[in-house]
Parts: sequence; structure tokens; C-alpha cells
Amino acid sequence: MTKPRFLSPALFKAVSGEMASHIKQKLRAMEMDVTAMELHNSSQTRTLRVYITLARTTNLKALYLAESIICKQLQAEFSMQPHAFYWRYQPPERAAKAAPP
Repeated sequence: MTKPRFLSPALFKAVSGEMASHIKQKLRAMEMDVTAMELHNSSQTRTLRVYITLARTTNLKALYLAESIICKQLQAEFSMQPHAFYWRYQPPERAAKAAPP
């Protein structure tokens, strides 16, 4: 059985909620406070990208470790490998300033 290299939009919609929950749970277990997360499946570039915004983490150096653990588990559980992770750090006070009154 070959591993899929690209997800159809229908398949992505079916598993994206479960994938997002899985990623958030793993990051929270590593004491990272996830405030936002998006999964993007591009049919044009045939890539799966993960965008994560953190409000708090005990160790920013742990991001690489978290990324590699998540990639391995996504591969094992969903047979999908993200092509890119994008991390953003936004402290709570900065998020409060950016929010409209």
C-alpha cells in the first residue's frame, strides 16, 4: 500500500479536526500555550502546512523537538507528513492590545 503524497480536499476536511486536536493536545502536554492553530492543505502546491501561535512556553528551544514529535505521530496515525511548520509567539498582553475594544 502506497502512502498518499497529497490529500484530497474531502479527505483533509474529514481528518483536519482530529489532526488539529491531536497537535494541540501534544503541545499542551509539553507546556506550550497554543492560542491559535491552522492547518492548510494546498491543492496547487500539494503541501500540508501547520501554522501555530503560542502565548506561552517554558522553553522556546523545545519548538524543534515538538515539531519533530508531532511530525512522527502524524505520520504514524494519519499517514500524513506536514511540509512546513510556522511558529508565531504572541504574548497575551500583545494579543490584548491587538484586539478591538
